[in-house]
Amino acid sequence: MYSRISILLLTTLCLIAFLITIPLPRADGHLIGSDGIGYYVYLPSIWLDRDLDFTNEYAVFFAYAMDATPDAAFHLHRTPQGVPPNQWAIGPALLWSPFFLLAHLLALGLQSGGFPVSPDGYGYLYQAIVLSGSILYAGVGVWLTYCFVLRWVQPPAALGGVLLVVLAGNLVYYMTAEPSMSHSVSAFASALFFLLWVKRRDRNDRLTPALLGAAAGLMALIRPQDGLVLMLPFLDRLPGVVNGMRTGNFVVLRQWLGAAVIAAIAALVIFTPQLWSWQIIYGSVLRSGYLYAGGAFNWFTPKLAQVMLSPERGLLAWHPIFLGALIGLGLLWRIDRRMSVLGLLAVAIQWYVIASWSDWTQGDAFGGRMFIVCTPVFALGLGVLVEWAAARWSWRMVAVMGALLLIWNFLLFVEYRFDLVAAQRSVTWHDLTIGRLSRPVDLILSWLRQR
Repeated sequence: MYSRISILLLTTLCLIAFLITIPLPRADGHLIGSDGIGYYVYLPSIWLDRDLDFTNEYAVFFAYAMDATPDAAFHLHRTPQGVPPNQWAIGPALLWSPFFLLAHLLALGLQSGGFPVSPDGYGYLYQAIVLSGSILYAGVGVWLTYCFVLRWVQPPAALGGVLLVVLAGNLVYYMTAEPSMSHSVSAFASALFFLLWVKRRDRNDRLTPALLGAAAGLMALIRPQDGLVLMLPFLDRLPGVVNGMRTGNFVVLRQWLGAAVIAAIAALVIFTPQLWSWQIIYGSVLRSGYLYAGGAFNWFTPKLAQVMLSPERGLLAWHPIFLGALIGLGLLWRIDRRMSVLGLLAVAIQWYVIASWSDWTQGDAFGGRMFIVCTPVFALGLGVLVEWAAARWSWRMVAVMGALLLIWNFLLFVEYRFDLVAAQRSVTWHDLTIGRLSRPVDLILSWLRQR
């Protein structure tokens, strides 16, 4: 019960933190910004305009940016289909749709009641409700992640691992400051997949691969590279297939291949909306918006060290809590060898894909944001590490170390929002160390001087 209350409280606090910032002045006049614009514009375009022509949506959301930055000219381009491009996935909008439609009904009701509300799909009413829904998805994802971790460790350790990965990592930022990004719903879909997998890990029926394929398809709808996790359950069963073949039992191979086909078909069916959008926007179901925008993968020269250790959004450099997660996945070897290897492999796959991407720094990001798909795996590693440390030393020491990591992350949160984002400059080791401590002090002193 206390775990459920803790996660509910965490989600509520994140929601409140977002809601109380709504009245703050914004240069662009929108709650949604950055990549979130690309995800959001599907909503009014599909539900109100009944098309995927984002001309009017971009005119609203990029009005300020078009005057302020030349990069906004990208949104004035036209694809061979005669419509503006949109490199961002359609999945978040599909998950946000119930909240958008609720906001639309409220807007229509308020307008009919004489209130000055426009049911155009753009106002703060729409944006606030949709982004609140995004935070709620993340909260459900945190609970599902806890249920996943609970399979290997006791409740206190599972809760500790989950709270650490959220509050000492980067997910808390996307649950409060930028819920319009895809990462909140990505965390939800990832947790759903991993929990389904572990609950049905020993089943050989046809429903299991269908469910796993559908969950992976949903992940790919949100962020295409997230769907790569679908290979993990099949790698989990591979040793049994190999052993069966050695003894002449080829039935297990046929079952394994059959399950793989079912999972692939289910994933493709769920992924169909993305293929449909690519066809309409770019004229081909195989034309990803990212590749159209000029992105590329450098598969033979990945920036592996930089993605982990660089001050420019290196995962471990920004959030050392993830080093503890990797250590915990190593300790998991004593409990579940296959899951230990597969958990590390899940991280390694994302690591290689991110390191191969031309924009490996992950843009304007609070740390290695593309790794948020691995939240359940990181939480599992931290849960194992917490339980091991508590048994070896004490829960008090674990609590103290955890509190220090939370404070350290909060200081970075403050510095990022008030300095690094505002300045839009390269990040240095000074920013991640001394600057993390000095920037909050500078903000307080500046506020006192203004008083």
